[in-house]
Amino acid sequence: MAIKYGEVHVDEKYKKLVLPNLYYKTWLVPGVTYQDVSTDEAGGWFWHKPTGSGPAEPGAPGRDFNDEAAKDTLVAAVFNNNFQRSKKIYAVQAAAVAYPVAAEHMGMAVNEVAEGKNLSGLACLITEGPISTNTDAITKDNFDKQILKERQAVVESKGIADVVLCSPAFFATMLEAAGTKYTPTTNEKLLAAAAGGLVGSYLGMNWIEVNAFAHESAIKYYDYSGALKTVAAADLALVDFIMYDHNAFGAGDNFTMARLKDSENFAGVKAQTEDNAAFRVLEPTAVRVRKHSAV
Repeated sequence: MAIKYGEVHVDEKYKKLVLPNLYYKTWLVPGVTYQDVSTDEAGGWFWHKPTGSGPAEPGAPGRDFNDEAAKDTLVAAVFNNNFQRSKKIYAVQAAAVAYPVAAEHMGMAVNEVAEGKNLSGLACLITEGPISTNTDAITKDNFDKQILKERQAVVESKGIADVVLCSPAFFATMLEAAGTKYTPTTNEKLLAAAAGGLVGSYLGMNWIEVNAFAHESAIKYYDYSGALKTVAAADLALVDFIMYDHNAFGAGDNFTMARLKDSENFAGVKAQTEDNAAFRVLEPTAVRVRKHSAV
C-alpha cells in the first residue's frame, strides 16, 4: 500500500525485527510435573508394579511365616503421540525481506509442536484422572477448606499432593485467598515451568499457572491403548485445577528432531520438527481433577 506525505509518495521500509507470536507455554517439567518415561527404545515403556497384600498385622511371637506368591502387573506408557511441523521457505522470499525467514519459521515450528504436546498432556490428565464429585463454588473465603478436601483425597490414596496445575482465573483466586502466605518460587527447576505463568508454593504444594486451560477448541491425545481421546472445549473450560502426585503422571519422548532441510522440489529450505511422545496417568488415585458447575 503506497504511503503519501501530502502529494508525495514516500518509500516504505520494513524492520529486520519481527513481532513475537504468542504460545501456550510449557508446564511439562521432568521431576516437577511428571515422571519422565524417556527411552531410546521404540514402541512403549513398561513398569513392573508388584501387587501388595496391604499392611502386615501383628501376631504372637514364635510363629512360622505365611508364604505368599509374588505377583505383579504391567503399567505401559506407549509412545504413540506424534507431533510434526514442516514450513516451506522459498529462497526468493528469503532474499526479498530483511528478517531471517528460515530462523523465525524454525522457531515457530518448534513452538507449535511444544504447544501441541502441552495440550495433549492436559487432555491425558483430565481424561484419566478421577473427576472430583465436589463442585461447590470456591471463593476467597472458603478457598483453603475446599483445596484441603482435594488434598485429603490424594493423601488418603497414599499419594503426595505436590503439584496443582490451574487456570489463570483460578490462580488469581488462589493469590487473593493466600495473600502474603503465597511464596513465589526461587527454585530453578520450578522456574522452568514459570514460562507458562506464575509458579509458587501455598498449602505445601507447588502451584503452576497454566495458560493452556484457556484453549478455545478441543484438545486430544492417544492413550496407551491407541484410542484417540478428546476433551471438548466446553469441558476444558470447566476445569479449575488438577491436583496430583507428580510421580503419578508419566510423560516423555523417544524421538525428537529439528532441522532445516534443502528442498528437492523448489529453491529453498523446509523448517521441520518432530516429536514422538507418551502420556499416561500411572496411578489414578493420586490425581484429582476439580471442575466447577456449568452456568
